[in-house]
Amino acid sequence: MVPGHTKFKCDGSFGLIKELYRKTTVDCVDHIVEVVKKSSTAGLNKAQCYENGKGFQYLDLNSVLGIFFKKLSGLQKYQHFLFEAANPGIVKAQLVANVLIPSRLDYRRQEYLYHNIRPFVRDEFKNITCPEPI
Repeated sequence: MVPGHTKFKCDGSFGLIKELYRKTTVDCVDHIVEVVKKSSTAGLNKAQCYENGKGFQYLDLNSVLGIFFKKLSGLQKYQHFLFEAANPGIVKAQLVANVLIPSRLDYRRQEYLYHNIRPFVRDEFKNITCPEPI
């Protein structure tokens, strides 16, 4: 197989993102979202980002998975599912997933970004991507 190519259909459009990303100046997360959106004229690539709880897209899984699995009443209120190879056919469902809050970058890492990466970021995005260390 040629390096950079995959044999799976779902991975094919990822190459379009990589191709456009290499040709685009990206200074912040919003620019990456734009690269993903513009990478496919057919709309195959969609960015899934988190924006104050409004960024995720939820799909109706009942219509797709109902063919293969038993119905779980109130599926949409569950947020966390556990499948174990040791217990095939059994799914543990949890109403609320554990919320992970990302920790702040340590001071050394902030300094590194500020002094080494910031010079390569366009002026209008420097305070977003590489702010002054706190």
